[in-house]
Amino acid sequence: MLNREMTTKEQFTLEMLEQSMQGHKVGTIIEAAVVGRSAAGIVVNIGGKHDGLIPADEAAELAALSKGEKLNVMICSNKAIDGLLPVSAKKAVDIIEKNVQIPNIKKGVQFEAIVDSSGKAGLNCFFGSYKVFVPASEVEEFYVRDLERYKGKKLELVATDFDEENRRIVASHKVVSANTKAAMQELFWHGIFINKIVTGTVARITPFGAFVTVDGVDCLVHNSEISYDKTAEAKDILTVGQSYQFRVILVDREVKRVQLSYKQLQIHPFDEKIKSIKVGDVVKVVITKILPFGAVARLDNGLEGFIHISEVTGKTFVKNVYEVCKVGECKQAVIKEIESQRKRIALSLKALENPEYN
Repeated sequence: MLNREMTTKEQFTLEMLEQSMQGHKVGTIIEAAVVGRSAAGIVVNIGGKHDGLIPADEAAELAALSKGEKLNVMICSNKAIDGLLPVSAKKAVDIIEKNVQIPNIKKGVQFEAIVDSSGKAGLNCFFGSYKVFVPASEVEEFYVRDLERYKGKKLELVATDFDEENRRIVASHKVVSANTKAAMQELFWHGIFINKIVTGTVARITPFGAFVTVDGVDCLVHNSEISYDKTAEAKDILTVGQSYQFRVILVDREVKRVQLSYKQLQIHPFDEKIKSIKVGDVVKVVITKILPFGAVARLDNGLEGFIHISEVTGKTFVKNVYEVCKVGECKQAVIKEIESQRKRIALSLKALENPEYN
């Protein structure tokens, strides 16, 4: 009987020791009691051979705790430093709070996880006490060559498989991205209209313009809508990856096509240059083109004006503008009218015959 009793006690002691050892595994959450404080942090009793130490950066948030009070901590390392095992109350709270969400995640509710590491097969994350694996094929809707760039990033995920026994979740970011994109596009088509000002990111530049992504939808900015400088192209003005504001100039819901303009939100050169002139000014001009009903003339500031045949001269009847004007000829003219909206300047040579200009 005595030998039997000793055997039972020995077994009990071994079980207790084993449980104590298991309780100190990295990642385990256990209940601890406050023993005291030091400059290094808060010392807590965690059972077994060593006490635990909550680091100083967490101690400030636990200033209200007094000796003997209990709290949950997570074992951060099984290697003691000065006789104390590193533990964290903050991480324990985070794990417990996340574990509460597990039942909803099983039902398909989205959750967030930070990528811890990556391999050829996919991404590895943690959520509470669960390991989360995102297969490479479930990272994006497109093939991702470099999975390492996701390390440290927070991903929106949805669970596709659960292993309760091993606390393992297989999840997909691709499904979330696809659903988000579909929802954004639906909102986009409900809210897009001509003349709306939108913010878009340049996705790619082509010889004929640029494709800009607005709320997940690719829109076209043709080279003719890039700048008032007719020689400019998208590659000269826009940068891939940069965001700009655009005006919507065409919406075709039937074929899902939207065209944008960048130049229409910029100051027109005409509006800038007319600040230096006004109606009644006498300006130097160069005749650049002769038309049946007048002549086109370029001002010194680069703007073009039009001299109607009726404004060429008042001295004689003019049947043909060639009788008074020649291409390349320099003349003086009076600014008769400035139409800002139509970007038009009306000039007159005849007005110089008026005594007030002599």
